[in-house]
Amino acid sequence: MSPMDTNGFRQLVFDGRQAALHPESQALKISRVVGGCLSSRPIIFSLDSKYFFCSCSNKIKVISVTTGEVVKTIFDSSGNCHNDEITCMMLNPNDPQQLLSGSLDGTIKVWKYSDVELLKKYEFGIPIYRMVILASYPDRFFVVTGIPCKNASCRGKQKAQALLYFRFDKKDQPEMHLLCKSKSMCTGLVTSPDGEFLIISFLRTIRIIKIKLNQQKGQKWPKYTHSSNISCIAIHPSKPYISIGDEYGKITHMYCLKESQIQDPVKSSVHWHPHKVNSLAFTSDGTYLLSGGKESVLVIWQIETGHTQFLPRLGSEIRSVTISPDQTLYAINLLDNSIKILSAINLEIKQAVQGLKHAQVDASIYPLSTGLVIEPRNHLVVLNGLPGTIQFYNPHSDRHVMEHEVSQRTMISRAFEKDIVYPNVNHVSFSSNGNWMATVDSREDGETTPELYLKFWKFDPNSQTYVLNARIDNPHSKAVVSLNFHPGTNDTSLSVVTTGLDNKFKVWKINSESHASQVFKDSVSWMCKFVGSYRQYTPRATAFSQDGSILSVAYDSIITLWDSRSNVLRDVLTLLPNYEFIRHLAFTNNSPFLVVTTQNFLYVWNLLTCTSKYQLSELCYKLLFRNYIST
Repeated sequence: MSPMDTNGFRQLVFDGRQAALHPESQALKISRVVGGCLSSRPIIFSLDSKYFFCSCSNKIKVISVTTGEVVKTIFDSSGNCHNDEITCMMLNPNDPQQLLSGSLDGTIKVWKYSDVELLKKYEFGIPIYRMVILASYPDRFFVVTGIPCKNASCRGKQKAQALLYFRFDKKDQPEMHLLCKSKSMCTGLVTSPDGEFLIISFLRTIRIIKIKLNQQKGQKWPKYTHSSNISCIAIHPSKPYISIGDEYGKITHMYCLKESQIQDPVKSSVHWHPHKVNSLAFTSDGTYLLSGGKESVLVIWQIETGHTQFLPRLGSEIRSVTISPDQTLYAINLLDNSIKILSAINLEIKQAVQGLKHAQVDASIYPLSTGLVIEPRNHLVVLNGLPGTIQFYNPHSDRHVMEHEVSQRTMISRAFEKDIVYPNVNHVSFSSNGNWMATVDSREDGETTPELYLKFWKFDPNSQTYVLNARIDNPHSKAVVSLNFHPGTNDTSLSVVTTGLDNKFKVWKINSESHASQVFKDSVSWMCKFVGSYRQYTPRATAFSQDGSILSVAYDSIITLWDSRSNVLRDVLTLLPNYEFIRHLAFTNNSPFLVVTTQNFLYVWNLLTCTSKYQLSELCYKLLFRNYIST
């Protein structure tokens, strides 16, 4: 998977039979790339407000407001819209049928989005983070770019940023001027509706630029220092002031767009948000100001009266707020990789588009521990969502299907307190018919008692979701390493195997009982039926054979084969070299082969002869999959 697709996943097609016959000509083929980060950048509405444009890595998706479906994907002949991440978009102020996109690849492209046609490409040669284009000067650009750090300790990073002015002549050779720069990141770039002022904000400073294109070189612009870190800005459409959101949740109105106010601007402020304000947006008539942040609450401020209206429980932190050109819709980008379209009249959700939720989670704290698991009922991909949840995703339609809360959690902490440590779903597994699901979740904050739970869920056909049937506290004395269902289809004789860092594996079986009391008639419970170990080694992985008769348990570099019915050890296989721990086990279908992987080797064992049939090193992997790796 390339860096461009770290927030999504790829569907791969590999013909194993042809690869065996002609290994020199076979490679994994990418059939489709799905997922991606949808909500990291503000969306752009079309002029008629029927569609919106959403940047997803290096592509642009055109999504219908009515259906929520992707009607088009904008890209060129190479299959990409840009060669790097798209950072900014805007409609052409002179032709709203055209969309402009800026990217870290150093280009701005002009698209006729109705025909997915590339009209023009501007080469800047520097990464573009933000851009502004004025209607009066279509070939003149204000762009924010990064300044490489010169110190050896931070070389390669671009924390410092600058505002540049580009003018393209007839030969497309740009004339460039530096307007301002800062050692901190740019937090906002906006223009006044009449095109007279350009306002840029950095972490602690704001610059007001009066746009006079014939006098820009060497001109000094007013510079203001804010008392706290600036998170976002907005400019009033008709009154001479800007609004500033900061890290403490305060919104400051600064009157500084008149000649008499430049030296000593008048300020007023309002404060509701206990956390950082992430986005500000004015309605076109300037009557209302919309704000959003970590609290998952959209706040609507009536400017004249000071009255506030709230839309709470949006489900995740608000990243950005966009108002449609006809002023009837509000688009809310959320941290859980979703976009919600609200009616401006009654604030009801008209449409919601959900991407992969784990794309917005800090993987260093909450890793993708479940991996990608196939749900048997509808062949959906199941993986970690937000902390404490799992997500069901349809890779064929590239759509979110369902979120399942495995462990309840508090959304946010109080202001200025330590961040809450949320529970994490470590493992998920399904019975072969999908009627049962098992999960393992844990939480450890270093202060309170560690929590570890094994949970069993029964599918409810009425609600079309999984309902908690049983919870087992501390199924192992240490962390659970793996979780697998027996492949049997009989719901009355199901079993599940877990392994833990306590050097044990346990077999859990369903127990169906009929009680005399009608209240508990035909109740179902789960209990531990067997505890196994091998020489105090740590079990790393487990796998059942296709018929369920053999249970394979990997201990470090040793494979043990157990009779799953009698729980008797039948054989032991040892890997060579034996200094690498086993990571994965898998039985092949309709054949007596067991596939084993370590960090650098892949083994195929013939269980009829208990011999290693194939052994491939990491170098062989690269040779076999060379075309895929180079993609």
